[in-house]
Amino acid sequence: MSEGQEGKALTARERFRLFTPMVTFITFYMALCAFNFGFDVGGFAGIQAMQPFAMKFGEWNEQKHVWVLPSYLSSIMTATPFFGKLIGAIACGRVAERWGRKKAIMILSIISLVGVTLQTSATTAAQFTVGRIVNFAMTGFCIVVVPIYQAECAPKDLRGLINSTIQMIIVFGQTVSSLVNFGTQHIQSDVAWRLPVGLQFIVPVILLALLPLVPESPRWLISKDRPGEAKKSLERLRGSHASNEAIQTEIQGLCHATANSGKGTWKEVFDINNRRRTAVAILAMFGQQITGQAFTSQYSTIFYQQNGFVDQAFLFTVLANVVSVVGTAMTWPILLVGGFLMGAFLYIAAIISTIPNPTLAAKNTMVASLTLYSCMYCVSWGPISYVVLGESASARVKEKTSLLACCISILTTFITSFTLPYLLNPPYAALGGKVGFIYGSICFIFVVVTFFFIPEMKGRSLEEVDQLFAMGISLRKFKGTKTVPVEELAVEIDKADSTKVSLKHVDGK
Repeated sequence: MSEGQEGKALTARERFRLFTPMVTFITFYMALCAFNFGFDVGGFAGIQAMQPFAMKFGEWNEQKHVWVLPSYLSSIMTATPFFGKLIGAIACGRVAERWGRKKAIMILSIISLVGVTLQTSATTAAQFTVGRIVNFAMTGFCIVVVPIYQAECAPKDLRGLINSTIQMIIVFGQTVSSLVNFGTQHIQSDVAWRLPVGLQFIVPVILLALLPLVPESPRWLISKDRPGEAKKSLERLRGSHASNEAIQTEIQGLCHATANSGKGTWKEVFDINNRRRTAVAILAMFGQQITGQAFTSQYSTIFYQQNGFVDQAFLFTVLANVVSVVGTAMTWPILLVGGFLMGAFLYIAAIISTIPNPTLAAKNTMVASLTLYSCMYCVSWGPISYVVLGESASARVKEKTSLLACCISILTTFITSFTLPYLLNPPYAALGGKVGFIYGSICFIFVVVTFFFIPEMKGRSLEEVDQLFAMGISLRKFKGTKTVPVEELAVEIDKADSTKVSLKHVDGK
């Protein structure tokens, strides 16, 4: 029985020992793939509130005497890039399955360079939007290949922690971009927005430079009938302290787990063996986006300006991102508590927005509530959805399941991002902060959904997760159910094979 089953959580020291130099390297390297994802989202949230950007692509508002982006253009610039993300996710599933995880990372980096070039040199709204669409194709690659690679390479007792780093780096990217925006907001030229965009050249260059040092996924190599390369890759990942016997046992376990599995068809994603796993993955990624994160991550700066915090809007965005980074470093990233508090903080902001002339103290409370909402998102739905996605998909249809779940997540993000300007601003719905009633209610609904339909898989190897789903037990019973660790399973299978051979030998005599 695994440690996760016995309920014996590893101490911080024991976890630290599992971080070999290579595991530490790939943890930060793969998370870095998501940096530009966060930098672009967080950067544009502030850029669209800058006067030089609005002067370049927007229109003059006679009532407020400022340059603004009209709601339709804000929707287009914010939402249409998610079509690029969708295309990237679809393409990445095929690339990662056929040519490997490293090839997907290489293409991810090249796409980012192209998208940033188009945005930085933009002279029209159309060119800037196309640049964002291309750059978001990179994020599509990111959300597919990074959780898969991390889940396949991480030791089982570190998998949840390592998978959650993708959200930490996304938020860290948003924080860095908000700091850059804070520093350039008063520049009265196009440099104010071109500089934040142009800084996105740095990360893909680093990724391409370090790519030769990254080992390929052992599980992918075994699926391609390359056990020798898989053994070398696993040796690099587990470090010098791992014995040759332990490496060989793990390789045998992976070989037995993937024997005759091949790659499944799209029909198998929904068959009786996989439909629950597919549903869990979809629920996790759908919940990540439908619970209102687009409100705070993409429109918060403009929202603060509209509520009287013209001079403090960029600072509030910085503070919210800093608090969120701290949140992702906390040791209790859970969906139930985090999801409930997300709903509560959105309701507080919505209730304050119903007051005709709120006091400064009330407005400050609203800002604090939205900041705490962002923090709770970053300890719950933000990171855990990627962990669940990496753990729940069957090895046989992993790429296809991840692709489907990510596509649904992207379409959900597109819908929320496109509709928010119309929900927030006049002359349309003009809900303002009252939009918190909508997304707060959704948060509460997903607390119930999580309780019944998203299982606890912490401390399990991917092969043990396979066993749990194969048992057909209730998802809520996963935590206390015993399974056989893959290493023991491999030994048992070898013993059974040896017994069969011995019996045949006796019969032969």
